Amino acid sequence: MKKLFILLIIATVSRSLVQCEGALEESPESLLVKENFYQNEADAFAALTAVYGTFSSAGDYPTIYYMALLENRADYSNGRGSQAGISKYDVPLDNTTQSRVFNAYNDLYLGINRANAVIGNLPGIEAMSAPVKAQYIAEAKFLRAFFYMNLVKYWGGVPIRLEEFTSLDQIAAPRASAQEIWDLVINDLTEALPDLADSFPESESGRATVWAAKAALADAYLNTEDWANAKEMANDIIDNGPYTLVEVGQANDFMKIYGPDVVTHAEDIFSAHQTATNGNAIALYIHRANTGYSVGGYHAWLPAENSVIGTSWDTADLRRQFSIYTEYTDVNGVVQPLPDDSPMLFNKYRDPGATNGFQGRNNVPFYRLAEMYLIYAEASSEEAGGPDALATERLNIVRRRGYGLPLNSPSAEDYPEGMSATAFKDVVLKERAYELNLEMKRWNDLLRTGRAQQAIEATGKAWNDTSLLFPLPVDEINNNPALSPSDQNPGY
Repeated sequence: MKKLFILLIIATVSRSLVQCEGALEESPESLLVKENFYQNEADAFAALTAVYGTFSSAGDYPTIYYMALLENRADYSNGRGSQAGISKYDVPLDNTTQSRVFNAYNDLYLGINRANAVIGNLPGIEAMSAPVKAQYIAEAKFLRAFFYMNLVKYWGGVPIRLEEFTSLDQIAAPRASAQEIWDLVINDLTEALPDLADSFPESESGRATVWAAKAALADAYLNTEDWANAKEMANDIIDNGPYTLVEVGQANDFMKIYGPDVVTHAEDIFSAHQTATNGNAIALYIHRANTGYSVGGYHAWLPAENSVIGTSWDTADLRRQFSIYTEYTDVNGVVQPLPDDSPMLFNKYRDPGATNGFQGRNNVPFYRLAEMYLIYAEASSEEAGGPDALATERLNIVRRRGYGLPLNSPSAEDYPEGMSATAFKDVVLKERAYELNLEMKRWNDLLRTGRAQQAIEATGKAWNDTSLLFPLPVDEINNNPALSPSDQNPGY
């Protein structure tokens, strides 16, 4: 069984408990109220589990629709059906997509509120060892930072809430700047580092470790163009972390990372863990029915053939062979081409053994060691004005693994040394698309590098800058007295 901590695809916000001011003064022991709850380590652990539970698969959010927002916003994927509106860039999002954006925003703040509850209430628990208490608070700070990082990447500046929501008096919160959110993220992660565990047993994999915090810091520094610190954090994980790249010799070896039976693996730093009872519907949404990869199939996320992962991706790259398919074997054992309306489909997540299409067991990575190699390569080159030998070698290590080649031996597939900073940045971003497709990275890569318009227009689509940010929920604007319509993102 995959662990107690069921992480899932980024996401969740302040729908939390509001206590009635006229509550009875009596607190029967059988009544679960805040005053009776935070009594011991078991209570603290339950509260921390609830923060991780923000990522669980209760309902359609955030299991599918948050991930769909990010993947179908990227240049390499087109949403189909109700998700088609995500992949239009010259007009504001349609009403269906906006409702999913609002739910994702709310879910992220639900996670923040749960983390605030842990951070605020655990210090008062006396029947608990100080080191364990400090570790739980550090995990909550990591998760709060992780949720805020997802908000600032896609909504920009948002209201800052650092206390558990217990009263309507707390609703007013002005919109902070994006820089203030990034400062909060980096501060929470930095404060969490000393008290986080170095590792957990497999039964608890999915919890935040010191290495997960360093990976998140590398991500935050990359987004804020603090190249030196991004490089340092990524290098620390590569040189000192307990991780190694999973070696592959054929395409199907990537199942060691993405397979439905995988609990964790050698390069798993932090990921969304799924089980047969708390699963996801990713396979259901990316595959067609009767292709053998899922129970059912909506094929609602379609690879864009004229994008970075379309026809220009080398078919000898095992990552392409694993991640994309154009034919399948039917129930009679006959190889069939995919139909003309979906001649190419994503294939990274597959679970034909799921009990139903909504209980896929495939974990979804948030941070893997391979990404740390790519962050190091990019940050090192940006800091120095061009790549040195180590930056180029670390980029090539990831590329060699993609071709099933020995990791530390030069190959014919290597990028050459001496590339210009611009050319190197181009190939790093391309390798990130190859390596990290369907891991919720590409849209952020396009936004943070200012290449979104260029990439979208290269696929033949029209662009408007309205697409740079998701809209704030209408309810947030209407109900938060510290906000006004002028706080809404452009175009909404």
